[in-house]
Amino acid sequence: MRYLFNGLLFLLSVTSASAVWADTAPFDLAGPTLRVTVSRNGESLPIAEVPQLAAGDRIAVRADLPADQSSHYLLIAAFLRGSTNPPPDSWFFKSEPWKKRDRNGLVLTVPADAAQVVLFLAPETGGDFPTLRDAVQGRPGAFVRAAQELAQASLDHARLQAYLDAVRKTVPGDPERLSRITPLLARSLQIKVNSDCLEKMPSLQAPCLLQNQESLVLNDGHSNAITDALQGPGTDLALQLSATPQGGLGYYGPYIAAIRDVVGILSSLHTAKYQYLPALATVDGDGMGLVLNAAPSFHNPKSVLVAALPIIAPTHIPPLQIPDTDPSICLQDPRPLLPIAGAPLIYATRYAHDLSLHVQLPQGRTIELPATPDVERGGLALDLGGMPKDIAGPLVAQLHGAWGFQSFDGPAVTLQTAGTGGWRPASGDRPVLGGSVALTGGSSACVSGVVAQSQGTAPPKLAWTRTSLDGISVTLPAEARSKPFTLAVDQVGAAPQTITLGSPKPPSHLNVAIIARNIQTADPGSTLPIILTSDAEVPSSATLTFSLQLDASVRWTGKERVEIGVEHGYDPGRLAAPSGLTFLDDGVAIARVQPSKLLGVSAFGALRARVIGKGAISDWLPLGTLVRTPKLAKLNCPSATGACQLSGEGLYLIRSVAVSPAFDKPVDVPTGYAAPTLEVAHPIDGNLYLRLHDAPDIVNRIAAGDR
Repeated sequence: MRYLFNGLLFLLSVTSASAVWADTAPFDLAGPTLRVTVSRNGESLPIAEVPQLAAGDRIAVRADLPADQSSHYLLIAAFLRGSTNPPPDSWFFKSEPWKKRDRNGLVLTVPADAAQVVLFLAPETGGDFPTLRDAVQGRPGAFVRAAQELAQASLDHARLQAYLDAVRKTVPGDPERLSRITPLLARSLQIKVNSDCLEKMPSLQAPCLLQNQESLVLNDGHSNAITDALQGPGTDLALQLSATPQGGLGYYGPYIAAIRDVVGILSSLHTAKYQYLPALATVDGDGMGLVLNAAPSFHNPKSVLVAALPIIAPTHIPPLQIPDTDPSICLQDPRPLLPIAGAPLIYATRYAHDLSLHVQLPQGRTIELPATPDVERGGLALDLGGMPKDIAGPLVAQLHGAWGFQSFDGPAVTLQTAGTGGWRPASGDRPVLGGSVALTGGSSACVSGVVAQSQGTAPPKLAWTRTSLDGISVTLPAEARSKPFTLAVDQVGAAPQTITLGSPKPPSHLNVAIIARNIQTADPGSTLPIILTSDAEVPSSATLTFSLQLDASVRWTGKERVEIGVEHGYDPGRLAAPSGLTFLDDGVAIARVQPSKLLGVSAFGALRARVIGKGAISDWLPLGTLVRTPKLAKLNCPSATGACQLSGEGLYLIRSVAVSPAFDKPVDVPTGYAAPTLEVAHPIDGNLYLRLHDAPDIVNRIAAGDR
């Protein structure tokens, strides 16, 4: 009973510490730097290239302190072997960097039974080394868990930092950069991105994407696997707190959860002489920079910095995945890239090194093409400079490299050459407008676009997809074109190739009706909500759901697409199963769409939809009027009767504002109005009324009276 009571007291102390540190200060204070190299079987690597340690590894570590360091720091290294198994005295080592004999630091050999290595930087005091050794031996579970959490948090911090660096980078003359790279950053680094940020004007996208950093990092599986060394019944009950909902599981991102846990654990160990501060490791070459969230104290209790080296465990090679089917690369591509997903640490660390594509050339020759991780493009950038100019594809190549000390072979890819084959229709069937046509015979990796040639107008770009190494599928426009119908396939490094399809058949008529419609508005993020008064208005940020019913004489095949667009301008978007289109049964399908994401933030006006099937197309069906709404923040009325200031974002989307439904005392908003505030008349009934730019005939209400 006594042990249970003491355990509950400790559990409560950790719970309290976790609650205190749940909103811990950010880790943005630069601390000291350690220099670390690891040797195994005669090979030495800097710490930045070592994901995991192994028994027998030799670790060289020294404190890289400035020459004018006035307070002496003691460097202590301790090997750990389990939460209920204290390490022996022989597993503790110390270095006094201010003394000439210790300027080269420590050289350690990893014991056979060790699982982790913890480094301490402690201010010099009398009895410092024995005090720290006794603390670790007395509470091994706390330091085991702290080491694990610090190692995990450092990996998550590296992913977060790679994301932040990419978002903060400015590239003049490329306003669409963030919209282009953010989905790739999310895929590459397993980062949760607020897609609503990409709907803002370019100058506001970066600040939005940098918000809520504590919840950006997702559990990617691999980085957790290489640090998850504590499993089984021996783990201290109190140290399993973060695995419960009460401890924050499901409520915090893994990076912040780990930091909260380790801060709470270490803060529970403080004494009158020492307090323990966690330090994240940011590595570059052999440099291991320590990042702190609190300034160290040199008064009692003095601050001991705690950092962790990589865990001691079998090597986990990342699960490299090529997201494309039949992966291939065009040898004429000026910026060749091998897309890689499933391994965020490839981009956030230097654990993967000496990467290259091993290419099998004719006559048995081989060549290595260097590969470099490019997080903004979501893959490995290839250097084709060493490729012989007279070599034509297809060629088989395989990725290989090293993960720490262990070499590995990755996925294979086909290298193709443009112009080596002639594109032609895969079948002699007469194509149908609105349908798709399969082309074969060329190098699909080298296709950069397909257009429908026309006379007197700019050729429209057609949607197309790769279907195989030598095949693509092209979606034909639904409208009639001049005869004969000709496609031009644009190719990287080669002239466009034209394919004459003859005269496509017009599609047959598909009888479809909309039988139900629902609009689910999103949280506008406005202090002053806008109440739309007409069911015909469809906010661009809302989720529109509508059901389609076929004529009883036909049935859905599951291959149909729903095209959604506005009446004038802007390319339409398409829904297909399972992305946005669900077939309820043979006769009814449900479409679900957020117009601003499908059509872009500039689309407005008469919203409509039609169904495109194989050889058949329906009439355009009206869905309402697509409207864009501002985000209104505040109505400030200094006096009871005088003018008021309406503030918010996107006021240019308002046509005019008045004080009554009859539109008394209207204030017109100038076209392209850029200011964040607008002077309006004082409300009569506590509310204002407005006409939107996209629906000037409808009077809507600003719920100022509902504040």
